Amino acid sequence: MTRITKWAWVPFGLILMGTAAEATAPTPSKQGEALYKDQCSICHGAEGKGDGAAAEFLSPKPRNFTTGTFKVRATPSGSPPTDHDLLNTVTHGMAGSAMPGFSFLSKGDRLALVSHVKKLASLTEKPEKVIDVSSPPEATAGTLAQGKQLYREMKCWECHGDEGRADGPSTSTLKDDWGEVILANDFTRGIYKGGGTLSDIVLRFATGMDGTPMPSYEDSLKEPERWALARYVQSLAGPKVAVQPSTGTVVVKRVSGPVPSDAMDPAWGKVPAVPVPLMLLWQRNERAADEVLVKALHNGKEIAFLLEWKDEEVSTRFRRDRHFADAAAVMFSLAPNLPLSRQAHFAMGEKKKAVNIWYWALDRRMDLVGVEPPAQPGFARGPVLAAGWGSGNAASVPLRPSAIVEDLNAEGFGTLTAQPRADQNVNGSGFYAAGRWRVVFARDLRSKGTLDAQLELGRAIPVAFAVWNGSAEDRDGQKAISTWYRLVLAR
Repeated sequence: MTRITKWAWVPFGLILMGTAAEATAPTPSKQGEALYKDQCSICHGAEGKGDGAAAEFLSPKPRNFTTGTFKVRATPSGSPPTDHDLLNTVTHGMAGSAMPGFSFLSKGDRLALVSHVKKLASLTEKPEKVIDVSSPPEATAGTLAQGKQLYREMKCWECHGDEGRADGPSTSTLKDDWGEVILANDFTRGIYKGGGTLSDIVLRFATGMDGTPMPSYEDSLKEPERWALARYVQSLAGPKVAVQPSTGTVVVKRVSGPVPSDAMDPAWGKVPAVPVPLMLLWQRNERAADEVLVKALHNGKEIAFLLEWKDEEVSTRFRRDRHFADAAAVMFSLAPNLPLSRQAHFAMGEKKKAVNIWYWALDRRMDLVGVEPPAQPGFARGPVLAAGWGSGNAASVPLRPSAIVEDLNAEGFGTLTAQPRADQNVNGSGFYAAGRWRVVFARDLRSKGTLDAQLELGRAIPVAFAVWNGSAEDRDGQKAISTWYRLVLAR
């Protein structure tokens, strides 16, 4: 790596917890320990105490396994989870947190992870009881009305708000059992910890969520009442159910002509979009982009990406204090031949596993206006009196080759580094209309930069995506992010 800065591409963590019935996990093994080190320790810490390098940048905080407390279970309040509970969370992740899904790992690997987590938590005995959820009763015309009444009577609104928007009068006072501030769940975003089916929600009412203010209603509500309440809670979001990032494939379509550099080029209309789920690293009550649509084209020499996502307001840091810019990034692994289970961390890489990041921000475009002011008597201009420019910071060079895209590298937290000016070879453009951003990134497939991703036909290259909402004060590590996807260039 070259010059190191203190910018933070900050991570994205694992908060392993659980959901339903029983599975058979292998005994603790070197396999589980090695997978945990590669995939989980960055957030949960080497000994499972929730103190990994990423922990300070995440909200809610990573689970401290050594307490033996797990939020999502199919067992009564205060009981340990089943193996299947843990396996489901490892597989699907945890909506409303920075815990992604690990479906790209084999089932054997995921079971080995479960076994190691149990070892860290000193879970040696099976739970005495598993709560069974029966088939849902048929809904009637009065079911939602009954559920709404129960929502008031059980005081769900005090935390979750009258309309389920996590804006109740108690939400600002909520803390977990370890004194960490947590947010009430925003049901209107389709966030259901432990799963979004009706049965999943009923199970949460029966078990409660240990370590949080969410109690169990197993004794205070009869089962038909729990079903009615679950139907009402589910109605607050309609059919929407938040999905945690896991993995997938982005196929780069080949074209014969030049790749488009304009976000509104008609050529993009002929390219299928890949919806890539995003998750917030730092949870908030404001609306967030929960997915980015990705399109990609290449012509054998150049490649272009189009990222599109919802954003209710254009935001740039030039307006006033505490305002931050809308932004987006594409990140590539510089070790594409490694399997996903051995890749650098999908937030910003790790030591000896560098990543290449293409970063677009709205203010990178706006600061080009009047870039070379006329000389005035008594005033010098140029890099001598501009500290960032003089030190070689590519973001501070007014006549940098790319107007609004920076070419960066990282090898872990606190190492985000701008490439030298001569290697700033990524171009781009952005367009905002009708509540959506459309941003293009473009570069040659092959690059002379020693820390640039080299994109080859037919080879799967790990790629990840990130979006910042400036109006919600996203900046640095506060952002919405995906996990590694496989980028495949069609021949």
